[in-house]
Parts: sequence; structure tokens; C-alpha cells
Amino acid sequence: MALKKRTWTILGSVAVVLLGIAGYGYYQYSRGNADLTNTKADVCIAAPALFKEFSENEGAANAKYLNKVTCARGVLKAVSTDHTGSVSLALDSGDPIADVSCQLDARHIEEAKKLHTGDTVNVTGICSGMLTDVVLVRCTFDEDKRQ
Repeated sequence: MALKKRTWTILGSVAVVLLGIAGYGYYQYSRGNADLTNTKADVCIAAPALFKEFSENEGAANAKYLNKVTCARGVLKAVSTDHTGSVSLALDSGDPIADVSCQLDARHIEEAKKLHTGDTVNVTGICSGMLTDVVLVRCTFDEDKRQ
């Protein structure tokens, strides 16, 4: 009888621990990214200067900006929406082919509807490097969204 009670106690304890681990795993899996609105940027730079640094020496620019919270200021060239509903801002880089692409955080898409081509905007996001464009992801607008 004592052996059965001990077995059930052990099995019950293991079940509680496994449920706790499963609950924590689900929480980590389902939580979203933090909003960068009130996050202080590691570096602030004009969009053309950011593009110039990447085009002249991508390795040095990666060391300086990659995976860092970066604020960029520039003239809005275009606002585009892809098939998933994600909105991207193209800031003029001074290059006719490439831009500084700012992929907006989903919480700030409504704010993008107020923008017009030619507006000067300040955005803050995580720099993910350069493909053709310099890319900032999870972007938010600074307090003075347009100037």
C-alpha cells in the first residue's frame, strides 16, 4: 500500500513539473516582440548616410549597426503593402536603385496611412543588414512622426 502511494506521489509530481514546463514553453512560443516605441536607439543616422556606410564598407557597417536599435531619418519615397499585409516604408537613400527599407511593426500600420510621399519621417527599428536595400525591421515612428 505504501509503495502505491509513493508511486502516485512521484507520478503526480512529475506530471506537475511537465505541465509547468509545457506552460512556460507555450508562453515563450506565443509571446510577441516588444514594441520599440519607447526604446532608446543605439545609434541615430540620416537614411542616405546609413545607405552610404553600407555601400562603401558593408563589413564595417554590419559591425556598427547589425541587430542594433537604429533610428533613421529620411524623405519618404514610397509606402508599400505586401500580400501578408505588412507595410514597408522606403526612405530615399540618394541611390536610384536602392533605398532604406523600414518594415513597420504591425502595431503601427495605421500611423503609416497618414504619411505621404515626400514627408520627412523618423523611424526606429532593428537593423538587419543590407540586401539591395538597407533593411530595418520591427519599425516604429519616433514621437515626432513627421516633420
